[in-house]
Amino acid sequence: MWSSSQIEIQYDDADAAKLPLELISMIREGFDCCIDDEGRALTENKKLWIAIKTLINKGVIVRFVTTVNERNIAFCRELMKYGEVFHNDSIKGNFQIVDRKDYLCYITGNEVHARHKELHWQLFHTNFKSFVEIQQCLFDNLCSKATPAREKIKEIEKGIKAEFTDTINRASEIKTIVTKLLMSAKDEILLLFPTTNAFFRSKSSGLLNSLHQLPTDVTVRALVQVGSNNHKVTIRNELKQSHGQIQVQYVTKPLTSRIVTVVVDQVTSLAIEIDDDTKKTFEEASGTAIYSNSELIVSSCISIFETLWIQSEVNKQNKIKQAYFHMFKGLKMNDEYYIVDRREKEKEKKNVYGSERSGTSRK
Repeated sequence: MWSSSQIEIQYDDADAAKLPLELISMIREGFDCCIDDEGRALTENKKLWIAIKTLINKGVIVRFVTTVNERNIAFCRELMKYGEVFHNDSIKGNFQIVDRKDYLCYITGNEVHARHKELHWQLFHTNFKSFVEIQQCLFDNLCSKATPAREKIKEIEKGIKAEFTDTINRASEIKTIVTKLLMSAKDEILLLFPTTNAFFRSKSSGLLNSLHQLPTDVTVRALVQVGSNNHKVTIRNELKQSHGQIQVQYVTKPLTSRIVTVVVDQVTSLAIEIDDDTKKTFEEASGTAIYSNSELIVSSCISIFETLWIQSEVNKQNKIKQAYFHMFKGLKMNDEYYIVDRREKEKEKKNVYGSERSGTSRK
């Protein structure tokens, strides 16, 4: 039998909203949440979602399972700010599990008690161990059979938009597409500049102005080929002014292909060929551009970017190791110098002391 302390049902809206907040405030390890279409109304509790958002900063693992469709893409992107989001076609019900110990279930409709028919939903809560373990197993199974929401959103958006691959020759049209593409970003932007000149031309021509208008939760990663440390500082400062959350890496070796690449949300790409890197303006230097949402082309652009990004990370780590090596090597040499110097002084003292004793004995 379950004791009264192990199970409770909240009917009052205020109490039902208060209990989840109390439990979430005490979370230490994990928060799992299952949301179906009816349960989206529960996210209108602003205090609850503010509390969930703070869990990321505490290192708590947050997981959501829901059904992603064309109607709720914006809602799912919002969830992705708070934790991992998974898509499963078989979601029915709304429940939360706190630290694998407490189970909360939102019961919609009027099923619970006749005298509470005016209420839209009630809250069922229990910490009965065996029951919570069963529900945790159910949630884990839903996750294991689910698709990451990011992939499902990509699939839906590709289905909504017909696949295309366009060749653009006019520089003015390329610039318009770049602006439109950057402004459409919801999740991530990848930027690859194969030369330092390519970056400065893009900057001076206004291609990167749209970065100022992006939401702060859009991740921007930029790779720039540079040969001078002075350029690194200038480029980093200019990119940081464009978008505060931008991540910048540098490629020190010249790239074999000179193509400026833009990839947005892993769905659409624009590859701009550089005809003459010595030219000062974007219009003079640019050649043909390939604008596409083809999975093959976009995946190829992402693969090239990620490979160069990893190489840049490795090179940076190697430089840090070398700097530490030289620093500690210098310290070791100094230690050896001091040891030798101390031994020489001790030897001199012994010689002086020996001479004094020798003089005394002759007397």
